[in-house]
Amino acid sequence: MTDHPVHGWAFLVARGRRKGYQSLLMPDFLVQSNEYGVLGQTSSGDFPSEGAPKVSRIGGLAAGDVTYAYVTRRLTPADLEGSPAAGPVTDEFGRPLELLYGFVCRGADILDLDDADLAAVRAEALQTYRRFLADESGFTLVSAQAFVLRSNTAPAQQQQPVPVPPQQHSLPEPAPLSDAAPAPYPPPVPQRPRYTPVLAGAGVVVVSLIAWLVLIRGGDAKITKVAFVEPSTSEVFCTAPVTLRATVTADAPTTIKYHWKSDLGSSAVTPLSIPEGDTTLETTVDLSKQSGTIDLTQTLIIDEPTKTTTTRKYHLTCK
Repeated sequence: MTDHPVHGWAFLVARGRRKGYQSLLMPDFLVQSNEYGVLGQTSSGDFPSEGAPKVSRIGGLAAGDVTYAYVTRRLTPADLEGSPAAGPVTDEFGRPLELLYGFVCRGADILDLDDADLAAVRAEALQTYRRFLADESGFTLVSAQAFVLRSNTAPAQQQQPVPVPPQQHSLPEPAPLSDAAPAPYPPPVPQRPRYTPVLAGAGVVVVSLIAWLVLIRGGDAKITKVAFVEPSTSEVFCTAPVTLRATVTADAPTTIKYHWKSDLGSSAVTPLSIPEGDTTLETTVDLSKQSGTIDLTQTLIIDEPTKTTTTRKYHLTCK
């Protein structure tokens, strides 16, 4: 266990009655680095079925490696209205609404989950979700603040390479010389080709590589359309981060790499697995140093699998 308190940050991914799946509550440090989209990858396609909490790790982020625990829960009227009535809550098409929520920690592995931590992030997630349902079009991403975890954790362990012992190159001892006539060589025996473990391993690697290229990268998938989502109003609260959204349409499941660029700066390139059809991407811009009327040019650049650049000009007014 760690000798000092370990902190966690709540997160929430969900869809509304009209809006599709999107990030609603994310750790403040991932919002600042614009890498919170990696947590939303779990919601690509269908959510996992309800069950025990799951723990996973994400590496290679500019904000540092993180470990996160999450659960999926179906909503009830009691969750949203405080009513004891049972039954599912549905969207406009009659589909049950679900939440994917959990917490993220930095520099630590989660050894044993404490129910108190999951209860705390569930309460924060429900509070955020109620705000989202009240105004789905005008909702902006909420930055979660750190809280002290009760779960059993340990400092994150780095995987060490396994040392390879040096190979021995000693030659066999020569056979003693003899004056006796050499024995006749036996007739050659036809050898059958042998299927060695090395070749078997190479075959597994080749098959795995092909599967990765086809399934993970989407084969010949293409981005067919990129369009910014029209904001519900041009008036924004400049004292809080403003969320801008765009819809990316793919003709098959694939992995994209994208980044945002605006008058206020650029974001890091982010990888994201997306399903066939439409996926909503979002970014936040800090307008706290702005006032009055703001003319903002925002660009979404899809770097892979097909290079696509889409730009939109916003005319915003600070409230």
